[in-house]
Amino acid sequence: MRGEKFVSNGIENVPGLIHHQLTVEGGPLSVYEAGDKDRPVIIMLHGALASEARFDWDQLFPFLSLSYHVFAVDTPRHGKSRPWAGEMNHTRLMDILDQGFKQLGLQKFSMVGLSMGGGLSIEYAALHPDKVHSMTLFEPGGLADKYDRQFLTWLYIKTPGMSCYITKKYAKMDDAGLRKMLHSIFVGGSKPTDPERLLSILRDEINGKYNHGETDLDDWQLALTGPFKAKWNLLDKIPQIKCPTLWLRGADSVLVKQNEMERAVSSITKATSELIVIPNSGHLLPLERPQQANMAVKSFFDKGYGI
Repeated sequence: MRGEKFVSNGIENVPGLIHHQLTVEGGPLSVYEAGDKDRPVIIMLHGALASEARFDWDQLFPFLSLSYHVFAVDTPRHGKSRPWAGEMNHTRLMDILDQGFKQLGLQKFSMVGLSMGGGLSIEYAALHPDKVHSMTLFEPGGLADKYDRQFLTWLYIKTPGMSCYITKKYAKMDDAGLRKMLHSIFVGGSKPTDPERLLSILRDEINGKYNHGETDLDDWQLALTGPFKAKWNLLDKIPQIKCPTLWLRGADSVLVKQNEMERAVSSITKATSELIVIPNSGHLLPLERPQQANMAVKSFFDKGYGI
């Protein structure tokens, strides 16, 4: 099937889909599995905020499952991976993900990550170079020294009750408001493949956060946000990457800058590293331009990087 004509009905309608509900370190970890078990394994990690596996990978997971053995993880406090207690910083997430992969019997695999999921993929690959065969990273988080509106973001985080207030506000938003929010994600003339399905998933995720008393920002984000610059980043981890890596950026994105992506790519000296910029798209590239994203990822893995 040619990628430019592929349109899926979402993760939950993939033929032969298996949904794992694991217990890892005392908490739930939701994982979707599909594809031929004799094919190379790809693990997919979604972004932060109101993201989950079903949302970010609505088109890419079904497409890759035609050629690969694919696993999409709901990061703790997203999707069906809730509730969790305690701080969910990047160190704890690394342990949870690693234990989850072990429970699934995954020993050697490639990774696909978007935003926070891209940052987690980078850190995991640096910690476990023997396990990660290759990576595809959509605008990974953790690349910047500082961010736009840094002080205002930090002030928002430090204002008592603000994050829970925003979560409550979104939970009480009607369908018209939520639909407007969904369409605002899509830039450059792109449109949702199935807006009603994505709207339903977005509603589920917002309600999940509200019902479990979660903040809108992940602990992973909170931990790196200082008043004037990032408290930490992944710039020291990136040179440790030893696997072939494809980086993808939406040309109209305002969240991860072109120079940040170029600096990350150039800092990898131990493996092949390539950057592709797709026009008329923003931060959520796999949703905004699924045909181009699908084919870019598959072409990369088809070179043998997914074996």
